Amino acid sequence: MMAETRIVTCARCGQTTTGLDRAPLSGDVGLLVFDHVCQQCWNEWFEQSVAVINHYGLNPALRDDRQQLYEVMKEFLGLDAI
Repeated sequence: MMAETRIVTCARCGQTTTGLDRAPLSGDVGLLVFDHVCQQCWNEWFEQSVAVINHYGLNPALRDDRQQLYEVMKEFLGLDAI
């Protein structure tokens, strides 16, 4: 049985389009992305996140670094106002 395509109105691009199949992160931040970000913008963030990690020298395994990465992600995806 094929899964139904989820449609979201994306906080970043404003389009009503295909959403993610599942929350990309655990916890509240993952649900926020799942509910408000389209697949295309998530893909753009995923590529951008590598540059952010390298620029700031972040280690996502460390809680404080992960929180910093999440803050940049929320701003990039337009979730900081939600």
